[in-house]
Amino acid sequence: MKNPIIKSTMTKRLAITAIAMFAIMMGISAIAPAMADRATAPGHNKIDICHFDDEEIQYVLISIPEKAVRAHEKNHDMDIIPAPEDGCPVIEPEPVDTDSDGLTDGDEVNIHGTDPLNSDTDGGGISDGDEVNVDGTDPLDALDDLVIITP
Repeated sequence: MKNPIIKSTMTKRLAITAIAMFAIMMGISAIAPAMADRATAPGHNKIDICHFDDEEIQYVLISIPEKAVRAHEKNHDMDIIPAPEDGCPVIEPEPVDTDSDGLTDGDEVNIHGTDPLNSDTDGGGISDGDEVNVDGTDPLDALDDLVIITP
């Protein structure tokens, strides 16, 4: 049989622990609103900014304390801007035309099936861009390239 004194002592300790934990929880919930009020006091406000992310090559919306904005600007060489209501701006990459034939690399690969590294994919003497944009011929068929007659 268990010793009744030990059982009584353990019960009292558990009761005291439960009361203490309840008091702590109640104290925290009473303190939390005060902390929230302090966090929104002047100088503690967070503001939204658009921060340029070099890895993603785009602006990312972040919230930082109002007091930290100047330090953030100095540390990031002016790669932040105030966040507009409609969100951070999207940066569209410039279209690339590696072979300078008048067709973007993306269009050559995805639409026309031409070689973005060769300005005349079919080797017929007319650039892929001229065949598509000017002559209306097939940049993959050398036989339909229009012949330029010079006087």
